Amino acid sequence: MSNPNLKEYLFSNVCTVVEETLVKAKSYEDAVDIYLSGGGETDEVDSFGGDWECIDNPDEYDDNEGENNE
Repeated sequence: MSNPNLKEYLFSNVCTVVEETLVKAKSYEDAVDIYLSGGGETDEVDSFGGDWECIDNPDEYDDNEGENNE
């Protein structure tokens, strides 16, 4: 059962992950084909995150009651 006293807040988080993929192939063209099809050995070498924001905050609607919010 849902609690009518709870509001839903929607957050967005932008994360950047740096990966390096080692592909063994006979030519560059073959390596590209292998890489684009998900082949090779991939390692995560770095990641950055924390650029988040609340993209849907119901409290903002409560504060603006009676205003035309189109």
